[in-house]
Amino acid sequence: MWSRRRSSQLAISCVCILTAWLCWPQHVRSHETLTTTVLFDREIVRVLNQHCVMCHVENGPAFPLGTYEQTWVQARKIRTDVISRHMPPWYAFQGYGQFLNDNSLTLREVQFVISWVEGSGPRNAGRVFTNVADPNAPRRQEVRAQADFGHWHLGEPDLRRMLPAKTIEPGKGDVTEHSIIDLGLISERQIRGLEYMPGDRRAVRAAVFTVQETGQWLGSWTPWYGFMSSPQGSAWRLPAGAHIKSEIQYHSANQPVTDQGTLGLSFAKEPAAHIISDLVLESKGELLPGTAEQRFRAATRLTANTLAIALRPEFYPGIQSLEVSARKPDGTTEVMLFLKDIRLDWPTPYLFKVPVALPKGTDLFTAAYYSNPGTKPLPAGIRLTLSRYEASAARPTQTSSGKASHTFHGKVEAVDRESKTLRVNGEEVKGWMAAMTMNYKVDDSILLEKVKPGDQIVATVYDGDLVLHKVQLAPKSKK
Repeated sequence: MWSRRRSSQLAISCVCILTAWLCWPQHVRSHETLTTTVLFDREIVRVLNQHCVMCHVENGPAFPLGTYEQTWVQARKIRTDVISRHMPPWYAFQGYGQFLNDNSLTLREVQFVISWVEGSGPRNAGRVFTNVADPNAPRRQEVRAQADFGHWHLGEPDLRRMLPAKTIEPGKGDVTEHSIIDLGLISERQIRGLEYMPGDRRAVRAAVFTVQETGQWLGSWTPWYGFMSSPQGSAWRLPAGAHIKSEIQYHSANQPVTDQGTLGLSFAKEPAAHIISDLVLESKGELLPGTAEQRFRAATRLTANTLAIALRPEFYPGIQSLEVSARKPDGTTEVMLFLKDIRLDWPTPYLFKVPVALPKGTDLFTAAYYSNPGTKPLPAGIRLTLSRYEASAARPTQTSSGKASHTFHGKVEAVDRESKTLRVNGEEVKGWMAAMTMNYKVDDSILLEKVKPGDQIVATVYDGDLVLHKVQLAPKSKK
């Protein structure tokens, strides 16, 4: 019996010693064993160069991520933003369209970031930043992420114009500034590229450029993709005397920022075979209060073989998702773009890597979904601009003398008496313009007092300009 009691006591003692050893505070040797082979100097700096330092740079709109130390301090936040797709700001889902300005991380890049952060953020060959000065650390050449600013990506522009200087005061939040740029063109020109260079990147979020006289979209700027160029054989047309309207979106910094950007245009060296134009799909309405999902939809049918080069969506607050799809005459449907979790503070165009062929008779649809948890109705809707050109032979460019005339039919959608323009849903005019909705100048200001939205009109148009001449109200059809 004594033997059994002694054995029991010995067993209890062993258990107590083992428990005490397990619970005793251990000496923590941080970073002794790394759990990743991903290094800042190798994989992470490439991710930063490709996707981040356009904004995360000294004197940029966000905290800098150029050095290893700057990135190490922000590592946990970077991991969270990458997993949630909060950053980088790109809302198009993979598999629906391929885009030149895609700034999203690939799955492999996401895995690199997560592995690096969870593996204690090694710099190179196992060295780890501890945020403590180490006088014994060996000196070495520093690897940094580098921002690619200060030069024209499309080459030296043929025409430069400085925008008016704008001062953005701190605490103002999001601010949009508009300017009109006089190009000084005395004759019609064709441009093959547009590029914008901000004066002070700390406050600039986005920029949009359109032709004032026609409303045509020429291109947009975002911090990660600041130019737009036309596919080979195509160009945008600028009428004589044309002006460019700029729309710059700012987010105020911690101190006053004065920005004066430069717009660069590259002209086509010879007349292009195809002229780029806009096709606009638009649907507006009222977003009902307490709505979890309300759809706004617009559609049109293409009247010619078309090559789509870019999409520019515009939204209202409350946007949740957007889909753009094309149902072709053979019955197949192609989803051209799908966006989700959209933020309005980074307005983004979507530029196709290769023009998307859409045959004549294709039905083009766009659907935007909104939510409104509030108690009051809100304005909502979608305006989608499709930048495209027709696959058929282009109309020839002619001089100001001997212009050919055409008969134009269309339905008035809006009247702007101040700028003497009509927004018209025009029918196709062979040899001059495809069917589309756009703004047209009118040479008769008296007519603007008579015409109203919904009226059908007939006008004369000439090659080389976008002005409606001899506008008349079309006779109403007899029922």
